[in-house]
Amino acid sequence: MDPPPYESVLQDHGTNNYFAPVTAVSKEFEIEVTDPVKQGEGVAAYVSYKVRTKTTHSAYAAPFHQVVRRFRDFSALHDKLCERHRGHIVPPLPEKSAVGKYQMATEFIDQRRRALQVFINRVASHPVLKDSRELATFLQADEEAWLLEAARWAAEAAAAHRPSVSAAAAWFRGLQHSAQSLVSGRAEEIQEDAEYIKIRDYINGLEGHLAEAHRQASRLMRKEADLGAALSEFAAAAEALGKLDGEGPMRAAFGCLLGRAGEVAALSRARSEALAGEFAAPLKEAARSIKSVQTVMADRAAALAAYSQAKSDLDSKKVRLARLRGTPGLKEDKIAETERDVNEADQRLRNAKLGYETIRDTMREELNRFQKERAAEMSALLRDFALAQAQHTAEQAKAWGELLRDLQQTNSASGGQ
Repeated sequence: MDPPPYESVLQDHGTNNYFAPVTAVSKEFEIEVTDPVKQGEGVAAYVSYKVRTKTTHSAYAAPFHQVVRRFRDFSALHDKLCERHRGHIVPPLPEKSAVGKYQMATEFIDQRRRALQVFINRVASHPVLKDSRELATFLQADEEAWLLEAARWAAEAAAAHRPSVSAAAAWFRGLQHSAQSLVSGRAEEIQEDAEYIKIRDYINGLEGHLAEAHRQASRLMRKEADLGAALSEFAAAAEALGKLDGEGPMRAAFGCLLGRAGEVAALSRARSEALAGEFAAPLKEAARSIKSVQTVMADRAAALAAYSQAKSDLDSKKVRLARLRGTPGLKEDKIAETERDVNEADQRLRNAKLGYETIRDTMREELNRFQKERAAEMSALLRDFALAQAQHTAEQAKAWGELLRDLQQTNSASGGQ
């Protein structure tokens, strides 16, 4: 599947490091998520992190801030940004894993710490989100102030999702509108433009490809780890075999093999760890970022549906008003009431149109920015992967070459040919 036409952005951006600041580096922020500490016991256990911020942003009270946050605090920030900044692509959070013994494993905690650092730096490098009040509160507020603000956000979210009579009426109008369109075979009055549909389909297809790339990267990582383990076991077996020869030449030869195989095994283990952090993790984060784009696309689809419904509602009320005006002997107050309904429907249409057009225009810039940043990051990621693989292969070849030299020296020392 070919991507939609975008400006070419595959440029050299220097060495890519998933755990360093992201490609679109913010010149105003340097943020670190550090010092994970386990708090509590059992199912109530969680991990807290220190979030250290250096900033030159004019909205911040001081150039340096340090606060303590946990995963749910990052999640609250993410959700509030999605709510307040519709149409903008909010960076993805790492998955919220099920509670269990693996959640408190050192490796898991460090992986999550790094992923949270990527998330908060992406927010701070976003051209709009970096100026948000939500981010400033998250990075500056002390624990008490933060808890109050997070509680207020949660209350606002609950109120926004609480069903109301007007919301129910709007839902039934939408259902009726969809049913009428289905029965009549009529398409929606307002359609998305063809270019956006092409981009939408590309993004949806990209999700599967990135997920598969991450799966294969994880497979490659496991194979490197398995190779390291197999070489270690082989080296131990070779050492045991060499001991059967006492102090003879075979023991010396197998001793050389033990040393060099152990060296290659260590290289494989190190490469497996590097693949996890420098290749598999960025691919996984890129796959999660597609979910963020799809969330914005869903908001746009909902706004378009509301716009289309509002237009249909206004049209039906205008037809009813025209019919009433043509009815002899009808009371004027009935016509006046219907005229008010038409005016209200017209205002709803204006609001719905503005809401849709705002998201549409915002998304046009956001998708372009997203594609540019991700293309540059993927280009740097693949280049660095190739360089690291070449270096790893060269180091392995050097170790095996040194084994050959060792064996030749051992053979010469024993009087062989």
